Amino acid sequence: MREEKRRGVKNILLFILVLILALIFVFPVILTVLGSIYNDNRLSIDGYYQLLLNCFPFFGFFWNSAIYTVAITGGVLLISIPAAFSFKFARFKGKKITFLIYIINMMMPFQVMVLPNYIGLRDLGIINTPWAIILPMFFSPFGVVVTHQYMRELDSSLIEAARLETNSVFKVLINCVIPQVKVCIVAVGLFVFADAWNMVEQPLLYVNDDKLRNLSAFIANTENFDPAVMLPASVIFLIPVFLCYLLFHEELKEGLKV
Repeated sequence: MREEKRRGVKNILLFILVLILALIFVFPVILTVLGSIYNDNRLSIDGYYQLLLNCFPFFGFFWNSAIYTVAITGGVLLISIPAAFSFKFARFKGKKITFLIYIINMMMPFQVMVLPNYIGLRDLGIINTPWAIILPMFFSPFGVVVTHQYMRELDSSLIEAARLETNSVFKVLINCVIPQVKVCIVAVGLFVFADAWNMVEQPLLYVNDDKLRNLSAFIANTENFDPAVMLPASVIFLIPVFLCYLLFHEELKEGLKV
């Protein structure tokens, strides 16, 4: 009985701790939502009216975010899946060292890579173009590392059996690998989607034209727009990632069990 009571007390304390932490994280979001509908000491949606009907640049920033995010997410998945498959099943010299470099690169903060990326993009002649934002994100090591870790649990016998039937790596990936790692692919896609949607440094550093910048850059440049539209824009900015989590939170949890 005493042991059960102790467990009950521990569970209650753990619940309270998790609840407090959740409230700490949710509190800024609640303030943002309330601030977007509370103006001049009264409830009002004037901010949304001004944003959606009078702030025409907002739509350009929004659709840039959507295009960049979809393109980056698709590109990362197209590169990460075959790269992770190669690290798992291919045999080549320096494989372990190369994968270690991927892990080290993933752990580096973005600020460390700003200057090398800028120099490379400048030499390619794509500074101040959409490719300056999209192309570096294609080769993010995060998707490769996480997908590879998940592939370590693959049933290798199925892969070997498939290789007896065909020499096409593409067919093996489509028919044998992707069905086994589709949950991981969804999880990686969600993380990449959120990262691409929230990126702010790349649009500010690699392009000079506001017409090429995304919604994060719009919110960051508060001095150039009416302050009344900033909180409504922030609420709209939160919605896509929030909806993705609501729709795919089960796949997110399952896909990261490595």
